[in-house]
Amino acid sequence: MSVGRDYMLRKGSGPSAPKVFLDTQVVPRLVDAAGGAEVALDRAARATGVRPSLLLAGATGALSLAAAAALRAVLPGRGAGDARADAAAAPTQISDVPLSAP
Repeated sequence: MSVGRDYMLRKGSGPSAPKVFLDTQVVPRLVDAAGGAEVALDRAARATGVRPSLLLAGATGALSLAAAAALRAVLPGRGAGDARADAAAAPTQISDVPLSAP
């Protein structure tokens, strides 16, 4: 591939429409949301006297627990000791079946 003499002089057509949309609409809103969350975390830390990292860790743990509970409610049969989960663990290959019968 060769580069012509006017390679550095040519102007491109500019950024694509999706890039302009991301740069002008999505990114500023995400930055504003992140700034708002930071201010709320700082205010909560000052009001409670607890370090912001501990508040953030507690909120993350609570959200994780809520998500796990929601998944267990939506996907039944995934708990320990469940008959359907035990049936799914049944041998599926000949090599998984014991050689001696009881």
